[in-house]
Amino acid sequence: MSDSAAFHEVDEAVRQDDLKLWWKRWGTGVVAVAVLLIVAVAGLVGWRQYDASRRGEASAAYSQALAKIETDRAAAHTELNKQAESAPEPYRSLAALAAAQLLDRPEEQIAALQAVSARLPPELSDLALVIAGYRSVDSGKLDGLLGQLAPLAQSDRPFHAGVIELQALAAARKGDLKQARDLWNSLLKDTGAPQGVQQRAQAMLTLHGPAESK
Repeated sequence: MSDSAAFHEVDEAVRQDDLKLWWKRWGTGVVAVAVLLIVAVAGLVGWRQYDASRRGEASAAYSQALAKIETDRAAAHTELNKQAESAPEPYRSLAALAAAQLLDRPEEQIAALQAVSARLPPELSDLALVIAGYRSVDSGKLDGLLGQLAPLAQSDRPFHAGVIELQALAAARKGDLKQARDLWNSLLKDTGAPQGVQQRAQAMLTLHGPAESK
């Protein structure tokens, strides 16, 4: 055997001994980490599948509860209240918002919408307060809500046009037609205002006075 071959065998033996020592010291930890990674990945995939299934079931239950409103309002209200406690988002918030609107009297609806708005995501919170504002028009409680609604009238808020419409209605009821006309005109110029809101603003200007030229 040549000297180079002998040195190679010795070097290989040393490497094997080093590998055995390294594995003896760290092998168990390496296996444990590998197992943990596999379990974590499997758990994540399983959770995503479970979460998707749970959301699908919540969506179906929410739709079924809404479908019952016309035929069995009390049963729909009961089911929506249950979903508002335990359903995954966004159905928990949507159910809470819908349930508040199924109470018998407008005053109860207004109070429930104000209460539920505090635990809803920002956009749904705004929507709950705006719906409460519309519910309050005929109940005589709109003036009491205007202060709470005022910050929602900023142009960057999603339902600002509805708030401005409510402000215009309140001004008209107080006899301040100038302010009401100004607000209705602002809605006609607001490219972000829903078509229905603009149509109502135009109708009110037709009734109470001409709109400004655009």
